[in-house]
Amino acid sequence: MIVKILGSAAGGGVPQWNCGCINCTRARRGELPSRMQSSIAIGSGGEWLLVNASVDLPHQLAATPELWPNALRATPFRAVLLTDANVDHTAGLGELRQGPDPFVVVSSKTTKELLAGERAYERFDRAPHRWVAAEPDGSDLAASVDPVLAERFEVRAWNVPGLLPGYAGRRPQRGAVLAYELRERGGGATVLAAPVFADVDEVLAAAIGRADLALLDGTFFSDDEMQALGLPAKPARALGHLPVGGPDGSLARSAHARGRRVFVHLNNTNPMLDSDSIAFASVREADCAVAGDRETYEVS
Repeated sequence: MIVKILGSAAGGGVPQWNCGCINCTRARRGELPSRMQSSIAIGSGGEWLLVNASVDLPHQLAATPELWPNALRATPFRAVLLTDANVDHTAGLGELRQGPDPFVVVSSKTTKELLAGERAYERFDRAPHRWVAAEPDGSDLAASVDPVLAERFEVRAWNVPGLLPGYAGRRPQRGAVLAYELRERGGGATVLAAPVFADVDEVLAAAIGRADLALLDGTFFSDDEMQALGLPAKPARALGHLPVGGPDGSLARSAHARGRRVFVHLNNTNPMLDSDSIAFASVREADCAVAGDRETYEVS
């Protein structure tokens, strides 16, 4: 199975257009890598699906030869799995409006109810497309998504702790956030895509433990990261993200993992963006990685 990090940043990317923090300033100077907003491509046997669709998706697809169209008009992936209804994970769907051939959108029922009735998204809930509301109970939903994908993958959705988007009240609700577990058919490798979560509960901990590659929420390193910079923002946990660092952070809470852990969806304020930082070193010392744009991971 091949995993391509199309974009590794949280909403706004790096540099964020209106941010003058040290990371964004250094990225503008070329001292830190620029990063597009989070999308992930997962493929096996030439068949691809996407996890989330950021507004940067057209640029990300153009930079990924494996996802170029192979005909005059052709969609090079079969499904888009949405982890939540946040704008930074869904705005890219609007960029796919020209596509003539079908693909499937997969989300929780909660996310579908928030989005599918809106003008920007309603076209993806009618022919030639389909919008599948997944049951986040760990059952294999690949056959209900696409029979060709089902020949390659098992696809399981798990409800994980999280909040609705800010525009929907930012409150806990079942189905507000999903993680997806993808396994190659026939007992192959397993990839966990969990770019957003507010806590590591028993379900998520078990999924992390099974994964050969776990892509985990790396939005913030500390709970007070933005306040420490003087920004008028809420703590990480109040925004629905478990910080990476600290004794109760996701780095410590995922230490039982048997496979590789890679942190994705990094906010522009995160010190992990700087490879010379203490935060970055703590991740590497734990034998984990900080994702970058256009990185590829192969698991088997």
